Amino acid sequence: MSSQILLSGGDKYYSYSGEVFGDVSAPATISMITIDNTGLRDSMVMIQPFYAIPVSTATPSALGIEIKLDDVTVIKQQTNRDAFEATSSLIEFKLFVPRNSKLEVISLNTSGNNVQIRGCNLLGYYL
Repeated sequence: MSSQILLSGGDKYYSYSGEVFGDVSAPATISMITIDNTGLRDSMVMIQPFYAIPVSTATPSALGIEIKLDDVTVIKQQTNRDAFEATSSLIEFKLFVPRNSKLEVISLNTSGNNVQIRGCNLLGYYL
């Protein structure tokens, strides 16, 4: 799990989770990034999740992503393998984040793909 890091100019911040994966005991969700307070200015945030090749090819076994602002889900996506393969390298979420917000990026896990590698990168621009 990663937190916010300011860039040297002070007008942007970033965070990245690195590779995240579970095991047979992994819960239904795995936290990838948690920023407890995004700062004193509103920001535009880009989030790029990445996924390794699925372990299971069963339709309900695709991993997903959930993005929360102040404990409210604002993006939630979990798709089947065909859609995953067609878009996994093209996924990017852009969202407005009000100042002083808690921002969480969570991996939606499945029992068929607990050990599948996933992660995300985040870049925020203060407005």
